[in-house]
Amino acid sequence: MKWDDEDDRPIFFLELRGEYICSWCEMHDGYLSAVPHPKSKCQVRRFAHPREAEIVGRVIGVTMRLVEAE
Repeated sequence: MKWDDEDDRPIFFLELRGEYICSWCEMHDGYLSAVPHPKSKCQVRRFAHPREAEIVGRVIGVTMRLVEAE
């Protein structure tokens, strides 16, 4: 599937048997690839699905602090 831009591409919440991550995802030949944002300079991580990783759900909102608490 193609998206118009990175804001259109869905982000998924993944369980990785000991940690959790949020990422764009791709499935190929029984492997789930967690695809980082191109500007992050991180590598694509690949996991056997569902043995090493499962999609818990789709991220539909994010909350974060804009300033530090005093």
